[in-house]
Order: sequence, then structure tokens, then C-alpha cells
Amino acid sequence: MKTIKNFLAENDITMPEGTINGAWFAEHNLPMIVSCTCCGMTMALPSAYVDEDGYTYCSGCADAFAGED
Repeated sequence: MKTIKNFLAENDITMPEGTINGAWFAEHNLPMIVSCTCCGMTMALPSAYVDEDGYTYCSGCADAFAGED
């Protein structure tokens, strides 16, 4: 499980630090809000974690999966 920042960096997209405006998301064809694959909670994309298949997770569910290794 990776942070969205690390996942995007591996795909040659640098997420800006601090406040990100909506134009940045539109320029990179990314959603601003995503939902957790596991529990369905919605969150801002910068808060999400991503698995090896590209599915997004909240921090609580990502922590739960990390404990399964």
C-alpha cells in the first residue's frame, strides 16, 4: 500500500505541497474526491492510499491491510 503522493510520483506526476487548487486535478485528469474501496468512506485524493491494483483506501483500512502481511 502506498500513499497517493508516492503512487503518482511513480507515474511521473508530482503532487504539489500545501493547498492544491482544482485546476491541478483537472490538468492531470484526477478526481479531487475518491472513496475507499473497503469501507466506502469518501476523502480528498491527497489523503488516499493506493494498492498495487490502483484501488484507493482510507488510512484506517490501509492500516488494517498493512497488519495482514
